[in-house]
Parts: sequence; C-alpha cells; structure tokens
Amino acid sequence: MQAEVAQVYLADDADQPAFEQALVRWCQSHPGAFGGRNLPGCWGAGDFSVESRGNGLASLEDLPGVARVDRLGHRRIGGGTRAPGLTGGVLRTLLLRVRTDVAASHVEALERELLAMPNYMAGIRNWQLGRVTSDSSWTHVWQQEFAEVGDLHGEYLMHPYHWGWVDRWFDPAFPEWTVEAICHAYCPLPASILAAG
Repeated sequence: MQAEVAQVYLADDADQPAFEQALVRWCQSHPGAFGGRNLPGCWGAGDFSVESRGNGLASLEDLPGVARVDRLGHRRIGGGTRAPGLTGGVLRTLLLRVRTDVAASHVEALERELLAMPNYMAGIRNWQLGRVTSDSSWTHVWQQEFAEVGDLHGEYLMHPYHWGWVDRWFDPAFPEWTVEAICHAYCPLPASILAAG
C-alpha cells in the first residue's frame, strides 16, 4: 500500500495551539490520516509527524504557522503486528538516506536486519519498513509502535542486537556503512495506525 509521511516544521513565531487545532481538523477531513507533536529527544525532525494512507500531504503546507514540510511517499516492503489494538502508545518514524555508492546487497541486508529487530525486542508492538517512492533525498521509512516511550529509549535503543549488529550499517567506522543520514522522530499515538495499514 502506498502511504505518505511528513515532518512539519513550524515558523519561529507560529501559534502552536492554533496549528494543532488546524491539524486535528485536517486529519478529520483526510480518512486514515494521523498527526502528532514530536516529543523531546527527536533528532533531525520537525515539530510534528504526520502520516497518511494514500496521497494528500501537500495541503499541509497551507496550515497556519507552517514554515516547511518534508513529505515523502513510500511503499511497505515488510512489517508485522503484535498489538493491533494498541492505544496510548508511541509512534517512532526513522527516515533513512542510503548512500548512493553502496552495493545493492548491502541495502538488502540492511532491510533484512531492520525487519528482524522485533524478533529480539518484544517492546516493538507493530512495525513496518518502506522504500521511498517519491522525489525525496530519503530512501527508506522505518516505523515502530511502542506501548510507552520507555520501550523506545530502553529496550530498542539500548539492545545488544541494535548496537552489536544493526549499528554497523549506520557507522562510518565500519566497512558495512550504508546509511549516511537519519531523521529520528517520535510522538504520542492514540491508536495504532500501522496495524490498520
């Protein structure tokens, strides 16, 4: 299924409550859309994360207070569901930019190892990996849903499989270095969107 994600960056003088109200109305008028304010600790991310099944995120730029929108389309290549009824959780979106000079076998291995992470981390409740299909500098979208932010900051970010195995694709000190840039965003999630997708 084709989907879109966006990072929304607000202007310095934006009225954030007014934007949030406008975003709620926007989501209500776009079935399957979700938007949430990014939590402290995100890296390289905007102020809000937005997700949509299908297309339509271009109109986000018309909402009040928006400075810019980094949006991209992607198509799911793998994923899974442990908690389809998850409520009150956290959605984490990691945008990846794969280096243009790496072998296709490296990219395929990276994808396999990302999708294997839930085998080692029970805190990942629902997940999906997608390849970017739109004109964007990003190449992949890796998303997970957690019951609470502690599962992201604790088990996920500190797990030996993460640091001892997957991290080599992200670290220039390793010969397997494949990912040259990331955007790490996470926000509150009222109800699962990955399970619905």
